[in-house]
Amino acid sequence: MNFPAPPAIDRLGGVPPQTPRPRGLTTHPSPAIEALRAHPDSAEQFWADVESSGTPLVEAILDSTDAAITFLWRGQAKHIALVLNKLTDPSTLREAMLEQIPGTEIWARTLRLGEAWRGSYSIAVEPLGGAQTSASPQADTRRERSLAVSDPAQHAAINAWYDVLAWAGPDPLARERSGRASVASAPRAPRFTLPDGAPTGRLIPTTLPNGSRGWWHIPAGPAPQQWDVRVLFDGDAAQAPRLDAWIAAGLTRRVTLLVDSGDLRARVRDLSCSTAMIQALVNALDGADPRDFGAPLTRDPAGTSIAGQSLGGLSALFAQCVAPQRFGASVSQSGSFWWPNVAGSGPANASSAVVPEWLTHAIETSRPQLSRVHLEVGTHEWVLLEPTRRLRDVLADVTESLHYREFDGGHDSACWEVQLPSALMALED
Repeated sequence: MNFPAPPAIDRLGGVPPQTPRPRGLTTHPSPAIEALRAHPDSAEQFWADVESSGTPLVEAILDSTDAAITFLWRGQAKHIALVLNKLTDPSTLREAMLEQIPGTEIWARTLRLGEAWRGSYSIAVEPLGGAQTSASPQADTRRERSLAVSDPAQHAAINAWYDVLAWAGPDPLARERSGRASVASAPRAPRFTLPDGAPTGRLIPTTLPNGSRGWWHIPAGPAPQQWDVRVLFDGDAAQAPRLDAWIAAGLTRRVTLLVDSGDLRARVRDLSCSTAMIQALVNALDGADPRDFGAPLTRDPAGTSIAGQSLGGLSALFAQCVAPQRFGASVSQSGSFWWPNVAGSGPANASSAVVPEWLTHAIETSRPQLSRVHLEVGTHEWVLLEPTRRLRDVLADVTESLHYREFDGGHDSACWEVQLPSALMALED
């Protein structure tokens, strides 16, 4: 059966719908901070311990599996705010403000979070008498977009939030990092330990037939008679050391095509269920020169997987639906299964034939026979959680092997990067 063609909509259909947050932040007292309040003269020792152990401070909550997680800063400032993935925004700015402990230069905010929570964050420090910093063009665009789709009564809170974001930066004492972001995690949060000294593979730059950039990663060691292959969306050359480490930790040795999804406009164009992008990937795999890899790439879908996050996760599953003869397994992390946003698709496309969650409806009506699928979504992703659950239920009837999990986190690369290797291992072994 031929899979339905995706709707031809304005690219604004690639912008997530504006969905109200279902809940706010939950603050909680910290025994360590309360002790500091009672004895501000202990501030030097307290901070020496913080510098030694790193931030944030994580404490158990009596008779609960939740954790009290305290974000800290030391120094003089006018205001300090916590910018926490999917948990802070204009509606939670008041609860996100750090409070200065009287008699000290230490600022703190303690939140109650689940025992398996993980997330990226930054600290927005507005200095005393500091002039407003200039926001990035991307931040200005996001501000304008938020103002355009919101009630005028919310504009003051939205502007205050984006003013705060202009001061945001990494936490210098954070124990964990993801790229340039600081990361916090509760005691039972997912982790993936990377071994040191992993053998280094080779990288070969390439250009896909549609003009997209990419890189072939060839693992260290001898080539097999035929290489299995995987495709990773939102890839770049900087991911090569991580791939080497994953392989050293047990991930199957495969040739990997890292696909650079370009800027925001190109990403929305190419990863919103684009048949042109999927055909470009198929052509790139089928046309690969075996001399570059020491052996040919398999054409067996059982040996070919594809993975992505957000719009890349949407496209990974779409690729398996439209090209099952090439892709036998897909991994979707926080896939944008709300797509398309019909309200944002423009008046020229306001057709009754265009429905949100298009891929779910297409799978439900066409019933493709899929082999192996891995879906995961964060419980703090209020835009994605229910669409992903609906897709899971539809896939259960058409998929030979369906792996599904929900993680305590948001739309966050800090979560994806520690869970992707285990997802790939589960599908590729």
